[in-house]
Amino acid sequence: MPDISEVEVGAVDPERFETVLSKEQVADLDSAIADARQLFEGRTIWNVNSTAHGGGVAEMLTALLPYARGVGVDTRWLVIAGDENFFVVTKRIHNRLHGAPGDGQGLSDDDRRHYEEVLKDQAEQLIQRFKQGDVIILHDPQTAGLIPPLVDAGFCVVWRCHVGMDTPNDDARDTWNFLLPYVHRAARCIFSREAFAWEGLEKDRIIVVAPSIDPFSTKNFEMDPASVHAILTATGIVDDSDGSAATYQRVDGSPGRIEHTATIVEASRLGSETPLVLQVSRWDRLKDPIGVLEGFVGGVIATCDAHLLLAGPSVAEVADDPEGAET
Repeated sequence: MPDISEVEVGAVDPERFETVLSKEQVADLDSAIADARQLFEGRTIWNVNSTAHGGGVAEMLTALLPYARGVGVDTRWLVIAGDENFFVVTKRIHNRLHGAPGDGQGLSDDDRRHYEEVLKDQAEQLIQRFKQGDVIILHDPQTAGLIPPLVDAGFCVVWRCHVGMDTPNDDARDTWNFLLPYVHRAARCIFSREAFAWEGLEKDRIIVVAPSIDPFSTKNFEMDPASVHAILTATGIVDDSDGSAATYQRVDGSPGRIEHTATIVEASRLGSETPLVLQVSRWDRLKDPIGVLEGFVGGVIATCDAHLLLAGPSVAEVADDPEGAET
């Protein structure tokens, strides 16, 4: 089994939020920072998930963890590994938590055995990195099976589920039952909405944390038209380059540069003035890019000159999504 890997996390001073918060909000933030420094002194906060690239959790951790380090809280990020069958099972879990049948296979006893076997190896590696007093935050179903061995080793474990549905169906409930033996051992369970919290979990251990959007993440920076044009040409989406450098600002404020073209399959080239319908997402059936394509063909192209662009990450970069290439 491959080893656990650590993602380097930089440090960013959260004082930048003073430009977008009210005075009262800044005071609340300063108070929270002071409390965190005192509470977590001498401890490490470990975030554990299953990919460093491509997914929403990876994007969130990339953007937000540097703020904790920027105020002196020792926050780190580890990525677990697994074999192909492990990620087939966890993708099945992911789909079913959304109420979707996915590959239609259901979750078997063999799936549970393999899921636990892989995570037992990963837990043994994790335990060697942690010290007593640390706090471990596990993200999403891929990590849920780590909860019992880490709790048994004496660690405080929080599990955060970033997926769910307001009106669960039988597929979702069946998948809860698959995960509940692991999840009920966590000190706290965090969900994005109250409606996402599962039946069978004690209410006093459930916390609702709304999805976090960083106004200073790379994709939220304001960009002038010249920079936009330079990036579109550097990535190979349009041809009419004026020679400008394709640069952008990273999360930590340092300059970045586009150095690689995108992999593009196209019916025709785009120009800077081409009307465009754009979907950006992971290559996930739940994002329904095929539905977008069919809707565009059936309802748009006969009425205007717009083009459709479906954009997503390289499927080779999203290690925990075996359906990406197929989609």
